[in-house]
Amino acid sequence: MLSAVKLIKSSKITTSIKKSFALPVIYYFELSIISTNLFMSKKDIITIAGAIIMSIVAGLATKFELNAVLLFVLTAVALVFLAMTVGHATDQLGSRMGPASTGVLQSALGNLPELFVCIFALRAGLDKVVQAALIGSILGNSLLVFGLALLIGGLKNGTQKFQSEPPKMIATLMLLAFAALAIPTLTKEL
Repeated sequence: MLSAVKLIKSSKITTSIKKSFALPVIYYFELSIISTNLFMSKKDIITIAGAIIMSIVAGLATKFELNAVLLFVLTAVALVFLAMTVGHATDQLGSRMGPASTGVLQSALGNLPELFVCIFALRAGLDKVVQAALIGSILGNSLLVFGLALLIGGLKNGTQKFQSEPPKMIATLMLLAFAALAIPTLTKEL
């Protein structure tokens, strides 16, 4: 982009471009690229580049109908990079907002790659895959993450004490989520 600005500045058409809107647009992009490089760490640049490259590789693997296992691995790696990109973006936005807005933003965007998988699976008619993904997400978040938090907290701090109301609410919400997934399946089978 910098070379494009130098080329336009040195050419004979500079006066006509200065009168048009093209030069301010090019200066805007030049400044945005410079400011992006100043505020992005190498880790962020590698994550974004990895997400783009792996998405392209997974798309090409799908187009050329490669081995199913290889295609699964490539798309899984692409999803991991996309999830990392979304996580870094929400963290950066969260540093500029308050804790309440950050919590809402993280809960809304935290499962964005999973939402994309569900949308594409529904469009392909794979409703069982969507149900399994939702159940896996619920079980992963409520049991695995909560269980690891209890285990690590117990190892670090010893016996832990909790208020009784939040676990009751979480258990009730878990039962509601189970019912919301189980009742349509049971009624379809009858």
